Amino acid sequence: MKKMNQKLNRVIIFLLIIFFSSKSLHAEITFQEILENPSDLEMNLKYASEQEALGRYKSTLTTLERLNMLYPVNTDIKLYLISILLKMDSAVKLQLMIETMLQDQNTTKETRDYIEEILQTIREQSKPEAKWFAYADVNYMQTDHSNIDGISKTGNLFASDNIQSFASDSLRYDKTYSRGSSVTFGKNLSANSAISLTAGLSINTQNKGVLNENDVVSTSVSYSKISGKHMSIPYIFYSRPNERSAADVSTRGIGFNNSYRVDDNNSIAYSASASSSIYNKVARKESELADDANNDIYTLSVGNNYTFSGVNLISTKFSYLEKDAKADYNAYNGSSFNVGYTRVLPFGTLKLEKTFQRNIYDSRNSFINSTINRKDDIDISKIQLSGKITQLIPFIGKFDPKGLIFYNMNFTEIDSDSTLLNNTAIRQTTSFNIVKRFSLYE
Repeated sequence: MKKMNQKLNRVIIFLLIIFFSSKSLHAEITFQEILENPSDLEMNLKYASEQEALGRYKSTLTTLERLNMLYPVNTDIKLYLISILLKMDSAVKLQLMIETMLQDQNTTKETRDYIEEILQTIREQSKPEAKWFAYADVNYMQTDHSNIDGISKTGNLFASDNIQSFASDSLRYDKTYSRGSSVTFGKNLSANSAISLTAGLSINTQNKGVLNENDVVSTSVSYSKISGKHMSIPYIFYSRPNERSAADVSTRGIGFNNSYRVDDNNSIAYSASASSSIYNKVARKESELADDANNDIYTLSVGNNYTFSGVNLISTKFSYLEKDAKADYNAYNGSSFNVGYTRVLPFGTLKLEKTFQRNIYDSRNSFINSTINRKDDIDISKIQLSGKITQLIPFIGKFDPKGLIFYNMNFTEIDSDSTLLNNTAIRQTTSFNIVKRFSLYE
């Protein structure tokens, strides 16, 4: 009975502390009053609880630490201090506080057990329940191309060792249109992990030509996990375009991304992936050896992200790619270096990127040129602005109060120099993409 009364008393005191934290703030105690009454237990506890209610955990912590020194045998102050340390996710101080209490000879077994019960309750309450989520995206994108058929800088190409001009019906300027939708659903497995599945369909048409027209079915499954300073995302994917005038190809693969936070401003990102693509012969062109393009691709990358002033990001990344193909002239190894700058603006996020890439092919393609080894040097420049449409046009917020309409504007230039005339070309694309998200389950 005595033990039960002791435990009941502690519960009452602890509830009184919680009561202070829920009181109306109209009687907020000022810091000046605390300075004038630094040892007033009731006033200081009330001040601490009011600061906690306002989210000022540092002020709450400072007050409780002072009270803990003034009243070293008051277990309830220590318990309150522990709860604040848990909210602040201050692992070092929390561990020190627990160790101090457990080593204190004044801490009875009942108190030790009670501390563990309180800690366990707080831990359980801080864990979010596993939660399902689902949403659908509907998107439209228009892209303007400056050289959609890849006409070389000279207008010439190699064919069986001979130089000739590109076909007269080759297209430079054209537009492509993409309409699609995707559905994502998943589950938060814990506070630090989740799994999701995405399936989508994209219909792509071309204004003048037909080479880039297809319907693409795709799906992917990913798992995300935060562990300490690491954030890992392994994934698998599959896509199958139904081409209008070329060989269909099915691609499947796996990959892994990881980001390691060095400090508040620096992080290291690295990734690896492997994919396999299998082409089908075009039924009306049995002579087309499309399956010679069957390939496996392996990639590795490592990079650094540095943030400053809260709105700026500088990124660098080194990548290596190995492409194994059924026909050696379709196989190559490539390396690239990418540098980027990202700036958060009131109307969206601006991103500037530059990539330098070199691809060295395994063998010559005798159908093009039997004496020249192919090597490509590619410079890619990109400017991108993206964000919520309400950032660009504020009054749309009346129709999109949750901010679920997104935009993306992108300009890309690909400048390729190659030992083969066919692959020396400049391509520019300008695209605008708009996405409407529908929340299916929250």
